[in-house]
Amino acid sequence: MAIAKMKKLTLMAEQQNKETLLRSIQEMQSIEVISLSDVLEQDILDQFEVADEYSESSDFSSELQDIEHALSYLAQYIPEPGMIEKLKSKREVLSLEELETHVSKTDVSGLIEQVQEKEKELNQIDEKKKELQDEESFLRKWRSMNFLPSEVSGLKLLNVHVGTIDSEHAPRLIEGIDELSTAYYEEIFSRSDEMGYLIILAKEQEEAFNKMTAELSFRELKYPFGLLPEDALYSNLNSQKALRERKDALKKEMKDWNTISRDLQLAEEYYYNLGQREVAKELVLNSEHLFLASGWIEDEKLESMKQVINTDLGEDAVVILTDDVKMEEFDQVPIVLKNHKLIRPFELITEMFSYPKYNEMDPTPLMFPFFLVFFGMIAADLGYGLLLSIATFVGLKFFNLDAGTKRFVTFLHILSYPTMVFGLIFGSFFGIELPFGIFSLQSDVIAVMVLSVVLGLIQLLFGLILNGIIKGRQGQKASSYVDGYAWAMMLTGAILFVLGQMIIDNQLVAQIGIGLALVNVVGILLVSAISSKNKALGFGLGLYNLYGVSGYIGDIVSYTRLMALAVASANIAMAFNLIIGFLPPIMRFTVGVVIIIALQALNIALSFLSAYVHTSRLQYVEFFGKFFEGGGRPLTPLKTLEKHIDLKQKN
Repeated sequence: MAIAKMKKLTLMAEQQNKETLLRSIQEMQSIEVISLSDVLEQDILDQFEVADEYSESSDFSSELQDIEHALSYLAQYIPEPGMIEKLKSKREVLSLEELETHVSKTDVSGLIEQVQEKEKELNQIDEKKKELQDEESFLRKWRSMNFLPSEVSGLKLLNVHVGTIDSEHAPRLIEGIDELSTAYYEEIFSRSDEMGYLIILAKEQEEAFNKMTAELSFRELKYPFGLLPEDALYSNLNSQKALRERKDALKKEMKDWNTISRDLQLAEEYYYNLGQREVAKELVLNSEHLFLASGWIEDEKLESMKQVINTDLGEDAVVILTDDVKMEEFDQVPIVLKNHKLIRPFELITEMFSYPKYNEMDPTPLMFPFFLVFFGMIAADLGYGLLLSIATFVGLKFFNLDAGTKRFVTFLHILSYPTMVFGLIFGSFFGIELPFGIFSLQSDVIAVMVLSVVLGLIQLLFGLILNGIIKGRQGQKASSYVDGYAWAMMLTGAILFVLGQMIIDNQLVAQIGIGLALVNVVGILLVSAISSKNKALGFGLGLYNLYGVSGYIGDIVSYTRLMALAVASANIAMAFNLIIGFLPPIMRFTVGVVIIIALQALNIALSFLSAYVHTSRLQYVEFFGKFFEGGGRPLTPLKTLEKHIDLKQKN
């Protein structure tokens, strides 16, 4: 159900047509190219050889990396359009031929080199700026020094020392200098961790000074400048200003490189497409004059594919062979889901769990009504649903969304309707209790919980019946009864018992329920024993199967979360309204408006997130687990990048 019928495709053509054929396949974006070397018979393989790796592939990869780096670098400087503007703007649509023609007229290497030169210059500016900042820090410390150390280094009677010492050792240095009778010192700068000094002493006291300073780690100043610190600092600051101006000029220049960026984006598309074709070439088989390519394609696209190939290469240029999917290929054939446009957005729920195998059912349409009901029951607010409906409608109507985003927004738009329906059923509008409603989330909690369990039982029974149908079609008669129909009837019996015993007070209905459950308990034991070669082992497996009743109890309890989350969301909204109601009238209609919007927005986000997560969990664990195995993989056709543009597809 809802899984597209697939065909295996084999194409044979002359070597000279290989590039053209793969290009046509890529532009169709509907054929997954696969390797033939593992599936063809040896006598055919002997006439062909697996394609050698193409050196061009690595060249394309290297070129693509350079383009991606250039684009990433430019993105720092070219301003992005605003979110609204970006959403409203339409993506450019080009054919593969138009894309390749544009790129062929573009000097891509020159553009990359141009960006690299600017990057290199900016990096050099940053490095030089860091050097100047380090120099600035040094000069600011010594700016009060009004002489050059080199000017006082050759005195005959005196030695002059300029240097630094850790602040903690400074008192001991001063004390030692004071003990030298003919020594003089002057503090040049003081920092929390370091101090700078000018020290003048007689030459005969040099030895004593050196001994003292060695213990205190006194560091002689190495002054590399030919100007006084004040003058050197002025020059340094001017150099930094010049660098900043140059950097700003470069940034301003690159800010207007929209055309260069656009050309590089198209080049990225182009080289990615070439690289993908080179990868496909490595999967084909070659002889001296011919080559073979194979792949998967949807049956309904087969005729349009033939028309495209005949148009691009000529009617007799390619031999096209098709095969139906064989049973042994069910695990390998890729999956394409096909559903009504209303159900199609919900395929993302199935895809997040697992694609079905080719011989399975697509669970999407089976899960669809339950997802609507469960999501609506958890969110359950007329106001929240209206907001979601309006917001998603505006997004779909007035913005140009990419395919993935559009599918998700459509998904949310559809879910807004059950949210509004259950908002009416529960009489809730932004947490305000409406005067009408079938159930109240404040006073009818038990009734809502019963409704949750009833809905859960319906889904469980549906899943078990599906299990029985699927395994019956697969020829697993015993398993279809033991794992499907028997448990469905046992649950039905339990429901009848509770109905007759506790609700309508009808003992006949209760006895029928007990009887139905017991008959199927015995049935599970007997069928398990009869269908097994080892009867004792089969009987034991039947007993073990019956132990699964605890799991079904847990499944049923899981559905009470529908009630719990609905009540929680409604009561949180009501509590927020109550808090604002306590404010004085002036604050209520000023600050209170802002506060209630923020609080309700928070509750809306939490409500929808909870509804999405927990509804998905109920499908994955309680529903899918009853009949769906999964393990399939999606079709991955040879296609173009479509990161910056949309491609005009051939069909």
